[in-house]
Amino acid sequence: SGTDQILQVYWGTEHGLKTLKMPTCILFNQKQQFRKFGYDDVMKYKSLPPSEADNWYFFQNFNMKLYNTTKVTSGMELKASNGKMLPALMVFSESLHYLREHALNTIQDASFQTVCNQEEISWVITIPAIWSAAARQFVRLAAREAGLASDMISEKLIIALEREVASLWCKQL
Repeated sequence: SGTDQILQVYWGTEHGLKTLKMPTCILFNQKQQFRKFGYDDVMKYKSLPPSEADNWYFFQNFNMKLYNTTKVTSGMELKASNGKMLPALMVFSESLHYLREHALNTIQDASFQTVCNQEEISWVITIPAIWSAAARQFVRLAAREAGLASDMISEKLIIALEREVASLWCKQL
């Protein structure tokens, strides 16, 4: 319709960058609490003194662990850059929660603070075609934990293959 808009978000502008994609990085503090994501995460982690950084949990390119892991389970753990471990479900769900909140804030800002009914939103998460069915199920579970879906079979959550979404997008151009 005539009211459809595409809002392009650029990442890293507060750090002198302007990119369409942010790094897949997440940072948790010593108490295993989410602190930063993307460029903010990288900058914060790099600014920590080495003695303090050893107590934090910095994960980079963690999304591909779902491909490189032979058995994906809800109880698996991921290794941070300093060798410390955290539950993979926590890492993924906190990442999706951050992106959810960012999207909702962007929608609210773009609509001049109009209240957005979250029940009207359908979330689409794209994943590589090379991921296993277990990895896809894991992403669905993380999305539920992040508040993107109320249950595992929600029609408001779509897990789609990256190449298929790219193809549909190109048809719209």
